[in-house]
Amino acid sequence: MTGQPSLYNLFDQTDVQYWELQIEKGNLPTPEQLALLIKKNSDQPLPAWLTALVIRGLRGELKGKRGRPHRSSYHQLCVWAAAAEYKCVLAQMLQAEDAEHNGGAAKTGKGRTHKPAHERAAEQVVTEWRLPMSWRSFLNEVRSKK
Repeated sequence: MTGQPSLYNLFDQTDVQYWELQIEKGNLPTPEQLALLIKKNSDQPLPAWLTALVIRGLRGELKGKRGRPHRSSYHQLCVWAAAAEYKCVLAQMLQAEDAEHNGGAAKTGKGRTHKPAHERAAEQVVTEWRLPMSWRSFLNEVRSKK
């Protein structure tokens, strides 16, 4: 590598030095990233290490990582904390509903617009914790106990 890379070189995926650092770390570009790199640097000769990478790409040996990316530890911690709060909120909502039924309050019509307590509790917790998922996904996560 020539010289000390600048901050711009460390994060620009169209820079040759960026990919030299990434390859040293063991991260290979996808064919799309390699094509973009060659297109943006077409006015410069290809370094020897990049030529070998292009050959691997043409042979179909470069593949992107498959599947859903792993969640960060922070996100998983937020989901666990939200699941604990969900259980408390659900218990409170069910207790309030039981108190209404036992108190002899007039029955309210439970039509199509009424949501069960577990749905309302999940919506509340997902909103409060600002989780990037729907309440249904949250309930699936809680029930699967991942």
